[in-house]
Amino acid sequence: MIVNCDTLIDALRDEVQEYGGLLSLFNEQQKAILDRKPDAVLAVQEAVALQFGTIDQCRKRREKLTQEIATELGRATEPPLPLRGLIESFAEAVRPLLYALMDEVNNLILRSRRRAQQNQMLLARSIEVSQHLLQKLNPEAFTKTYSRRGRISLSGAAGASRYLARS
Repeated sequence: MIVNCDTLIDALRDEVQEYGGLLSLFNEQQKAILDRKPDAVLAVQEAVALQFGTIDQCRKRREKLTQEIATELGRATEPPLPLRGLIESFAEAVRPLLYALMDEVNNLILRSRRRAQQNQMLLARSIEVSQHLLQKLNPEAFTKTYSRRGRISLSGAAGASRYLARS
């Protein structure tokens, strides 16, 4: 049986908890985007950045423990052996828990990435709609150009009035 087994399990549980927190923040961010609350979007974005730091610390802790276990078993390699490659060295009673925790971490990573991409698309679409509305309100204040790749760029025209002309 491995000496660091309990510590490793705690590290994996912490990682699951932190990824769950990240997913919750992405859900909160999506709600703020859909509710058109830019201040809330920015506040959540700051919390997301902090959460990424916490997740990075958890991941590094788990990787360090995995390396220590590999060294203890005489299986240290370069690059380091992933935890899945060491599972068979653990007591049989602990293996299902380790597999479940690793699978949950991977599942939460995928769900978090998917939600982050959804939020990026929502924000991009929101900006696009806002620019379109502003252009409709004051068309002479915007210039549309095309990049070499054919993408449209919309920018404010130099010297154009920031206010609508009175009729």
